[in-house]
Amino acid sequence: MLLAADDPLAIDPGWAPTHAPGLSLTAFETALETTLLRSGLSREEWIKRLAVAAQKRVLLPLLWLLPRGWRLAPAQLPPQLHTLAGVLERGLLNPLLLAALADDLPHLFPPAAPGTPSALELWGAKPDCASIAALLQIDPTGQDSGGGAITGPPPSDLGRGLGGGLVWENRGLSFAQTAAERLRNSQAAQLLNRLGANLHGHDPWLADGCTRTASWVQALVGQGWSARARLRCSVASFGLGAAMPTGAGGWSQVPLALPIRTGLLAADGTELQALLPHSALELELGQGPIELRLQYYQGTEGLCGWAGLNDLHRPWQNDRSNGTVRYLGEPIEGERLVEALDLCDVIALVHNLEASDRQLLRGGYGTLGFCIDTSALIQQALEGRCQLFPVLLGGLWRARLHRRAERLAVEGSLPEAHRLALERYRIALAALPLDLSITEADGEAARQRLRASQPATSPFLLVQRLQQQLQAGAVDSRSATT
Repeated sequence: MLLAADDPLAIDPGWAPTHAPGLSLTAFETALETTLLRSGLSREEWIKRLAVAAQKRVLLPLLWLLPRGWRLAPAQLPPQLHTLAGVLERGLLNPLLLAALADDLPHLFPPAAPGTPSALELWGAKPDCASIAALLQIDPTGQDSGGGAITGPPPSDLGRGLGGGLVWENRGLSFAQTAAERLRNSQAAQLLNRLGANLHGHDPWLADGCTRTASWVQALVGQGWSARARLRCSVASFGLGAAMPTGAGGWSQVPLALPIRTGLLAADGTELQALLPHSALELELGQGPIELRLQYYQGTEGLCGWAGLNDLHRPWQNDRSNGTVRYLGEPIEGERLVEALDLCDVIALVHNLEASDRQLLRGGYGTLGFCIDTSALIQQALEGRCQLFPVLLGGLWRARLHRRAERLAVEGSLPEAHRLALERYRIALAALPLDLSITEADGEAARQRLRASQPATSPFLLVQRLQQQLQAGAVDSRSATT
């Protein structure tokens, strides 16, 4: 097996025929080399073009994902990115460096432009649909057919500026739901956000007569809807995709991910490497053929809250049935779902207040934790345990969130159910593990969390190797205790 040190994003050529028949996959570094060779660009010229394009904020995740030989030297980037480039040029990120970069993000870029909505404003924005009846009036067949292949929009500005032929989006793939169904998801998510935002302000907003997120979902259940939530993990690509044209006029998809060092040792004494997960609380609301899909997390959209689960179906990354999405624990239903929804309201209130008051970049994404940290808080508060890795929310910002929660508790303005949720949040915030520097005593628990957060199946050889290493370590550990 190809070692991670050779190419951390190397692909298993035998994976797609078994798990996604008909899908063509090309490793990222191979795609870069192939498309540049076709275009006549040298690697040095491409990197110069990347240095110019890197002044766009949207490109920051790409700097993290580039193979080592393609990374920019500090002198090639704007001054505010020199530190970031210096770290990335030397090798893979680890949890400590990733947390340090997240903490420094507010200082890397200027403040948001005047008029940019705050996290609280985004959270409390009124949706176009204020009832389930209005949501259902969105015609699920009126815009495109479910699973219809995307012929692809014009190449993005990033792709045109860099040249080389690699398209910085996935082409020829399908969405699992129609465009109208995805619009339903987005509108339902904003409806839940606006109900949650009733906790802040003096102008209660109603949806179907309900002023509380959990009450609206309970009302749907009373009308015969099903409702369940699950904590999920998948490989993070920060919304970026890439595809390479083939000679036959089709597309080969280029899987993207962020390889990281874990700070954990394998049984043979080497450091375990993994792919950074994306995590969220997935909520499914269904009645007959109608299904609303939502996700809750601290996101790059500028707030902590709900969003439509509308990702392009990438079979190597976010398929809900082939093992590339990992579900944690048991489905959350009934009264536990009510508790989870109240908890989501409270976490959003605390995080969006802190982000807005401090004018944090992108609503506090990274600074107040990544998506995996909000999922970890939810599981810790509901179950008294955490199965996610790496947990990066710590230090100064965990203390600030704790103080914010304390102030809300002292004010006493929250309804009883949300006061209980706030107390669960405060306890979870204190009990949550922190993976910035893992001691030997915490190592085995961290390895178990790492294993639970990685895909059960993946075309990335790094993930396959990691699962083998963790399994070997578990066997060694059991042997040592017998």
